[in-house]
Amino acid sequence: MQGAPTLAAAPTGPLDEGPHGEGPLDEGPRSAPLDPCRGRPQLARWLRRLSRVFDLDAVRREVPDTAAVAHYYAVNEGSYRRYHSAEGAVHMALNPGGRFDAAGFAGQLLRLEAHWARQPEGPPADVLELAFGQGYNLGYLLPRHEGTRFQGIDLTPAHVALARERLARWTTGASPRLALTQGDFHHLPQGGASIDAVFCIESFCHAMDLPHAMREVARVLRPGGRFTLYDGYLPRSPHGPQGLGADEALAVELVAKGMAIDRLQTMAEMRSAAAAAGLVLQGMVVLDREVMPSLVRLERLTGAFTRWPWFARRALARRPAARSRNVLAGCLMATAVSLGLISYRELVFRKPVP
Repeated sequence: MQGAPTLAAAPTGPLDEGPHGEGPLDEGPRSAPLDPCRGRPQLARWLRRLSRVFDLDAVRREVPDTAAVAHYYAVNEGSYRRYHSAEGAVHMALNPGGRFDAAGFAGQLLRLEAHWARQPEGPPADVLELAFGQGYNLGYLLPRHEGTRFQGIDLTPAHVALARERLARWTTGASPRLALTQGDFHHLPQGGASIDAVFCIESFCHAMDLPHAMREVARVLRPGGRFTLYDGYLPRSPHGPQGLGADEALAVELVAKGMAIDRLQTMAEMRSAAAAAGLVLQGMVVLDREVMPSLVRLERLTGAFTRWPWFARRALARRPAARSRNVLAGCLMATAVSLGLISYRELVFRKPVP
C-alpha cells in the first residue's frame, strides 16, 4: 500500500534568486548549453530519430481542446504512476544536487511553504490548487497545515475519484478542511475574494484562454493574495527578432504537442495576462538546473524506446495516440531546457491591496 508523499529536503538559496548565471531574464538563448553535451547537434539527432517513428507533420496539425486534455490525463494515469511517480506526482521533481531523487517531487511544495512562512500574516487560511491531478500535492500539504482549508479543481473525472480515495487514505478519512471539485479552471466555482493563495504546478500551460484564466484567479483571490506557478515557459517569442531556428522551433512545438498543449506560453504572454487581470509579478526564479535530473531520467526512458524505429512504430500503433505523444516531450525536453529554448520557472503574482 502506498504511503503519503515522501518528504523532501528544504529548498536552499534565496527564494527570489534570478537565473543561474545565464544572463538577463527573457533576453534570448544562453551563450552555451546548460549541459555541454546537449547542443544543437544533439537536438537535430533527436528530431531525426523521432521523424522515423512519428508523422511529425500530422502531430503538428493537432490542436488539443479541453476534451483532449482530459483524455490525455485519463489514458496516461497508469503510465504516470508506473514510470514517473508511484506516489501520484504528475510533475517534475526538483533536485538541486544534480541527481534524480523521488523526494524532489515535493520540491515545489517546500518552496511554496517557504513563501507562506515568510508572510507577516502567516500561513494562508484558504488555499486553492488548480489541476490537482492524482492528489499528491494536497496530500502532502493538508496534514502539515492544520489551520488551513484546502480546495482543488481538476478537469479529469478519473483524477477526482482517485485523489479522493488517496487523500482519505493518507489523511485517515475524509477531512472537513478539504474540498475537491471536477471542473475547468477557466470557470472557478469559488466566490470572489475568497482565497488567500492559489497555486498550480505544470498545468496552467493548458489554459485555452490565458487572459480569462488569469482573470478568474484574480477574481477569487483576496487582496494581498498570491498566485504561484511552476512550469516551463518560452523565455522569448519563437517569432520575435531573436526567434528560433527551424530545429529549435520544431522541438519546442513537439514538446508542447507531446503533452496535449497547443503551444507553450511565453514569459511576455504571462506577464501581460497577469497585468491585465490586475496581478503584479512579485517574484520569478529560474529552476532549470533543479529540474534537469527529472528531464534526463525521462529522456533515458523514452529514448531507449525510439532506438529501434520499426519496433517503436509497431508498439505505438497499439497505444492511444495521447499516450504515445509523451515520447516526443520525453526525448526533447532535456536538450530544449539545456539550450534555453524552454525555461522551468517559479512565478509568484500578487493581488494588490487597494
